[in-house]
Amino acid sequence: MFFRFITQYYLKYFLIVFLALELFFVGIDTLKYVDDLPDSANLFILFLFYDSVYAMSYTLPISLVLSSIMFFITFLKSNQLTALLALGFSRFSILKPILLVATLVTCLHIGLNCTPFAYAQESAESIISNQAVLNVRQDVLLKFNDKYIFMGKIFPLENGGARAENIKIFELENRELRSYYTAKSAFFTNDSWRLENAVFLDINKNLQLGKPALKREELAHLEVLNGFRPKVLDTFSQDKPTVSIVDAIDTLKISLQQGTSSTKMRAILYGLMIVPFFVPLSILIIASFIPSLARYGNLALISFACIVGALIVWGLFFSFSELSISGLLQPEAGVLSPFLLLFFVSLYFLRKINTKFI
Repeated sequence: MFFRFITQYYLKYFLIVFLALELFFVGIDTLKYVDDLPDSANLFILFLFYDSVYAMSYTLPISLVLSSIMFFITFLKSNQLTALLALGFSRFSILKPILLVATLVTCLHIGLNCTPFAYAQESAESIISNQAVLNVRQDVLLKFNDKYIFMGKIFPLENGGARAENIKIFELENRELRSYYTAKSAFFTNDSWRLENAVFLDINKNLQLGKPALKREELAHLEVLNGFRPKVLDTFSQDKPTVSIVDAIDTLKISLQQGTSSTKMRAILYGLMIVPFFVPLSILIIASFIPSLARYGNLALISFACIVGALIVWGLFFSFSELSISGLLQPEAGVLSPFLLLFFVSLYFLRKINTKFI
C-alpha cells in the first residue's frame, strides 16, 4: 500500500513533466521543419511519432529527475512528507519506491536502444527530406580481416539491406597484395555482400619471367564480406553515428578483431548503457537535501538549486559523451570517471540520508 501510494504520485508528476518536455521538443522540431513537412497526413503522423521517440533520449532522463524534485517539494508543502516521517517511515524508505521506478524506466529506455527505435532520428529526417537515400555514404574505406574495402556510395535499403556502388576489395597476405575484387554494384543480403558482375584478379605468388602474373576472372555473382553489416559501415564512417546498442557491440567486436581504434564505440556504449543511470544517483543526492519540515528551508531556493544542479549534471554527462565520441576525450576519462565520481558521492549521501532531520 505504501509503495503504491508513493509510486502513484511519482508517476503522476513524471507523466506531467515528460509529456510537457516531449510536446515542447516535438513542437520546436515541427516549427523548424514547417516548410518541409509532408502533405500526407500519414507521413506527418509518422514524423511526429519518430520525432517523439528520438526526443526520449533527451527528455526521459531529465523528466525522471525533475519529477522527483516535484514530488518532494509538493509533499513537503502539503506536510505529507513530514507526516510520513512522523509515522516512522525513514527517509530512505520513502525514497526507495522512487529509485526503483526510476531505475526500471531507465532500464526500459536502454532496452529500447537495443531495437530499431534507436534509429528514429534517421526515420524522421527521411520523412522530412522525402527521399529514401538520405543516409548515403560516399567514399568509404575500411579494413575487415585481411581485406581493405572501398565503396564509392552506399545506399540504405529496407529491412536492413543496402546497395553499394563502385566497390573495390583488396586482399592482403603478409602485407602483400594477393587478390583484387571490383564490381559496379553490390547488395547486402543474407548477412553477406553479393557482388554483381564482379571482376576477380589473382596475383601469382611465384612471379617468374615469361609466366602470367595475373589471373583474371569475370563472375556473374560473388558473395564476400560475410557479417559486415550496413549499420556497421555507418558506424565506422560517421563522426557521430546514430547506432543501436546491438550494432555498437558488433562494431566494437570488429574494431578489436582488426586492431583498429575502438574509442568511438566505447564512448557510444558508455553513453547508451552507463550514463542513463545518473538518474537514480542524482535523485538520491537531491533527496538528501530536502528538509523534513517546510519551515526548515526556503523551498523556492531549494527547488531552484536542485533543478539547476540536475540540469548541470545532465549537461555535463551529455557534453562529455559527445566529446568522447568525437575523440577529444578518452571514454574512460570523459564518461566513466565522472560517473564513478557521481556514484561514490551518491553512496556518501546514502549513508547520511537517514541521519538527516532538517
